[in-house]
Amino acid sequence: MAQHDYVLDNQSGLAFRQDLNNALAAIVSINSGASAPSTTYAYQLWGDTTTGLLKQRNSANSAWVTIGTLGSTNWGLAPQASPTFSGTATFGGDVALSGTGYLDLPAGTTAQRPGSASSGMIRFNTTLSQFEGYNGTAWSAVGGGATGGGADTVFLENGQTVTTNYTITTSKNAVSAGPVTINAGVTVTVPSGQAWVIV
Repeated sequence: MAQHDYVLDNQSGLAFRQDLNNALAAIVSINSGASAPSTTYAYQLWGDTTTGLLKQRNSANSAWVTIGTLGSTNWGLAPQASPTFSGTATFGGDVALSGTGYLDLPAGTTAQRPGSASSGMIRFNTTLSQFEGYNGTAWSAVGGGATGGGADTVFLENGQTVTTNYTITTSKNAVSAGPVTINAGVTVTVPSGQAWVIV
């Protein structure tokens, strides 16, 4: 760890060499130290050993900008090729995918649904073998048109047991293929002027 003001004063030969060596040591160690260099320059790098972060001076030489984590591969930044993220990634704009392969959505059982779901969430339910989305009130199937053998699209399938309270969407009717069982303590609400038909 070494830091230097990068000013080589007029001095004796030995002192000059020591001063120069100190400056070179600061360069190769990216000015690392527990506190910031006392003399700073625009775009100067600093290895902050107190926080373990690599920082760079901004263009106005008025503040330090954090680049990444010291000692971590890629400074902890995602590589361009095949990056892996942990935790929740948040995007402020649109996300455009240009590949022709696939988008691997999260998959889990009904019991593994997020505890605090928010509108717009989408996942694959392995219990129900279907894609589902959260509309702000409940989880419901996404897409999943008619299916069949080969290229046939003949059959629309639904479950046979209602396990969660449900209210038919306002101004909509609903149809299900019976028999359908509503579990004890579960309520299906059909608003006035609407219908739920079981065939």
